Amino acid sequence: MAASSPQARIVAPQLGLAASCRAVLDALPSWFGIPESNDEYVSFVQTHPTWSAVDDKGAVIGVLAPMRHAASAEIYLIAVLPEWHRHGVGRSLVAAFEAAAAADGVRLLQVKTLGPSHPDEGYARTRSFYEALGYAPLEEFHDLWPDNPALIMVKPVLVATGEAAAVARTGAPITRAMVVAALRDAGLRRGSVAIVHSSLSRLGWVLGGGQAVVEALWEVTGTEGTIVMPSLSSDWSEPSRWEWPPVPEAWWQTIRHEMPAYDAALTPMTHMGEVVECFRHHPATVRSPHPADSFVANGPLAHQLLHPHALGSAFGAGSPLARLYERDAQIVLLGVGHGNSTSLHLAESRTRWASRHVIPYGTAMMVDGERRWVVYDDIDYDSDDFVALGAAFAAATGGETRVPLGAGEIIGCSMREIVDFGIGWLDATRQS
Repeated sequence: MAASSPQARIVAPQLGLAASCRAVLDALPSWFGIPESNDEYVSFVQTHPTWSAVDDKGAVIGVLAPMRHAASAEIYLIAVLPEWHRHGVGRSLVAAFEAAAAADGVRLLQVKTLGPSHPDEGYARTRSFYEALGYAPLEEFHDLWPDNPALIMVKPVLVATGEAAAVARTGAPITRAMVVAALRDAGLRRGSVAIVHSSLSRLGWVLGGGQAVVEALWEVTGTEGTIVMPSLSSDWSEPSRWEWPPVPEAWWQTIRHEMPAYDAALTPMTHMGEVVECFRHHPATVRSPHPADSFVANGPLAHQLLHPHALGSAFGAGSPLARLYERDAQIVLLGVGHGNSTSLHLAESRTRWASRHVIPYGTAMMVDGERRWVVYDDIDYDSDDFVALGAAFAAATGGETRVPLGAGEIIGCSMREIVDFGIGWLDATRQS
C-alpha cells in the first residue's frame, strides 16, 4: 500500500518569519548560496508580510515573500524545504499569492530568476516550474544582479470571481471545526456577547459557506451567548449621496417618493456578505428598526441590545453599539480588518469632531401606519482612518488577538477597549 502524501497548510502573510526563512534558505545551498543575498532575504521577510506553508505540526516548510509595485506584484522570494519538493507546496504558495494579488486589483505578476545565458540545472528546473504556472520569459538583464543574468518572467492576472477565486486562494478546505478552533483562539467563549464582521472570500473556500460560520459561532458561544452583526441597507438613504453607483439627479425625487418603506423582514441588506445573509434568515434572529443602518442579533439579549434604535443615532448614544459597549462585547473580525469594524463609529460619535460634522439624512419608513420619506440629522460618519486607528490600538495596547484561518485571519478585541482608545486617537488625528 502506497504511503499517503504529506499535507501542507498555507498561512496568510505575517511579519517576523526571519528565523523560519533562514532555516529554509540554509537547506537550499544550490539555490541560495550567496550569504549577502540570503541576509537581504531574511531581513525583508522579517519586516514584510510573508506567506508561509506549514506542516501538520505547524513548522514552517516554505515561504513566499511578495513585493508590491505600482502596477504589478512580484514573487520576491519563494523557497521550500527540499524534502517537500514535488508535493505541491510551491504551487499552493504561488496560488495563494496570485489570488491575493488579483483581489487587490493587480493585473500583472512578475518574478526574477537566473537567466538561461548562465547554464545551471537547478535554475533550469526553476524556470520550468514558473513556465508551468503560466509565467512567460520577458527579458534577460545583465546589469540588475552582480555577475549573474536576471530573467524577468511575467504573467497576466486572470481575475477569478466568486467561488473560483475562493478556491484559488485556499490551500485546503476550511471546515467548521477549523472556524470553531480559530474563534476560541481569538477569545470568543461560551456566553460571550459579540459583534461579528465577516468576509468569506477573504478567508478562502469555507466548506458549508456562511452556514458553517454561523454554526461555528453558535457552537462557541452556546445558547447563553448573543451574536450581533450589522445588516446595513444603504439603498434606504438619501439618493443625492449615493456613490456605488450614483444615480442621475433627475431620479432623486422619484426615489424619495417611491422607495418602499423599510421592513425589517423584507428590506434587503447592501453588500453585507453571505454570513450575515445566512444569519438573518434564522427564525430566532431579530433585526433593529433603523431603515439604513440596522443590526441583526440572535441570542437571549437580542431584543434588549437592538431596541430602541433611533433614526438620529445610528451608531451613537442609545444605539445597539452603545448597548454592546456597556456589556463590553467582543469584536470579531472574520477575514476583514478594522476598516470594516462598524463598532469604531461609536468611538467616532463620542469625539469633539462628531459635533462639528452633522448632516441631514433621508429614508423611507412607516410613520403612524403610513409610508413616508423622513428627513433626520446624524453624524457624517467616516471610516477612512479606521485601519490606521486599529493599527495604532494594537501597537499601543497589544489588545488584539490575530489568529490565522485559511487565506486570512480572525481578529478579536474588546469593544470597550478599542472604542475608549479610539475616542482619543480620533480627536488627536482629525483636525477639521
